[in-house]
Amino acid sequence: MKSEAITPVSRLDGSVEFSAVTLPGPRAFQEELRFWPFDLPFPYRISHEGDRVAAHNREWVQRMGLVSGEAALRRHDRYGMSLFACLNYPDAPREGLELVSDWVSWWAIWSDLPDDPAFVQEPGRAERFFASLTAVASPSPQPLASVSTDPHINAFTDIWRRWCEGMSPQFIRRTRKNWVDWFASYRTRSEHRRESRTLDVEEYLTLRDVTGGGLLEMDAAERVGGYEVQPEFLESPPLEAMRHSATRVINITQDVQSLAKEEAAGDQHNLVIVLERQQNLTREKALRQIHERIRGYTDSFLRNEAEMPQFLDMLMVPVEERTSIYRYAADLRQLMRGCVDFCSASGRYDL
Repeated sequence: MKSEAITPVSRLDGSVEFSAVTLPGPRAFQEELRFWPFDLPFPYRISHEGDRVAAHNREWVQRMGLVSGEAALRRHDRYGMSLFACLNYPDAPREGLELVSDWVSWWAIWSDLPDDPAFVQEPGRAERFFASLTAVASPSPQPLASVSTDPHINAFTDIWRRWCEGMSPQFIRRTRKNWVDWFASYRTRSEHRRESRTLDVEEYLTLRDVTGGGLLEMDAAERVGGYEVQPEFLESPPLEAMRHSATRVINITQDVQSLAKEEAAGDQHNLVIVLERQQNLTREKALRQIHERIRGYTDSFLRNEAEMPQFLDMLMVPVEERTSIYRYAADLRQLMRGCVDFCSASGRYDL
């Protein structure tokens, strides 16, 4: 039995409707794996700004020199990265959606480099590339003078400037660390590919927690939402646990939906492949284990979310100061759901 593809009638407006989904039986695990549906207990939502955001993003990637030529432009259009912004941040103003769509389009363009043998094997290339990106986010302006020829670096310079606009120094310090850690994780991934190193499940998940960019997606929620959560609350047990659960859901569901493409490219950076290798599992059993993990993470998220008001009561946090925390919790829900909906609709994961 073949699993049924989830095909939206329209990707970028409020009338999106998905065809009925028939849960696949065991044999379907061997076929259209990216369409195996995840049951996330969060509602589908999308911004109505999609067409305008897509038009901006198409112009931006060309102006930045990231995309040139008809073939590259068609690939960019097929990926539809503006859809990512509209699904993950449905309440954001257009300016915020444009920022996110530009970020993820830029990311999609260079994200295959750590798996490109030419990039990985050239001595020092990965180190120079990610060091240059890190320099852009440096608190000192001096390094910026040396990064002006690579369109990837120039595009990130534009993203970083807009990312910090209107945010507090405290937020900028926090998000800078998350960016620096993200670039370092990709450098590590490149080293693993160069050395043909294999990871066990926990090693993989720990690295994927960073390479997946989940913390940056959460930072973006504050940036485009026009609010900030105080550090003491971000680091509190309930919210920290919710952030961990959301990160794992985002990364693992994406691994399943991108499996066919990554496997064809020889990319081992995928939980399905890691589980099969380490635990000697069939594909069906690996995928069933992943679905059990996802259910555990969403159940944990909901439990911790339910405990948050009582936790704030114990700290005697004034009611009017809780708005940003509840907004953040709602945004974490949307990031989990938006990831699944985007991966199902985008052409980025097509072979």
